[in-house]
Amino acid sequence: MSPFPFELVGQGFFPGGDGLWRDETELNLPSPGFLPVGGTVFVENDFGTLSSFLKLRSRGFENPLTWKHLKERIRRADLPQREMFFTNGIVGLRSSDGARALDKRMWQNDALFMDFCREFFVYQMEVLKPRLVIILGSTAKSTLMTFARIKPENENTFRASFGAHRTLWFCTSHPYGDFNFSDSRKAADAIALRAAWDLHVSGQRR
Repeated sequence: MSPFPFELVGQGFFPGGDGLWRDETELNLPSPGFLPVGGTVFVENDFGTLSSFLKLRSRGFENPLTWKHLKERIRRADLPQREMFFTNGIVGLRSSDGARALDKRMWQNDALFMDFCREFFVYQMEVLKPRLVIILGSTAKSTLMTFARIKPENENTFRASFGAHRTLWFCTSHPYGDFNFSDSRKAADAIALRAAWDLHVSGQRR
């Protein structure tokens, strides 16, 4: 793994970027930096490769299919966009020669590194105090289950703790693959996402 050589000025999942929402006209602009405490956190597994990140230096932001599809999901579900934070469970960039963005890595084989990532992620949760954590894809789910030190669940929605912070989890498919889905499947995913949000709101009011 390699450290991030710079931080994106515009849109980017944390820690490559600031992890904050931007409208399409704001992708390359710096954010005011307002952290959405008590909102929703979206979690991917990791940012990707060092070589891919370096290509973003001149542009200053990222906008791959993952972002485009995820924003479409959020708009379909009619969620409040400015109350969201976008982050990764695994920190750093894959630096090995020939590494590709879709390659999988067995992070659990390096216990010291996993402990570091878990500690950093728990810190994020305790600062942001999200009411809802949305896990994007099976790889991120496996990582987050390791962080929470619980066994994998079959349910897509359940409650679990990150350190001292207990929150609602919602597991969904990775948005990169949405180009394979029909409009009806996308609509169903939006309904499920909205249901998780409504459950989060209900829990907030109790």
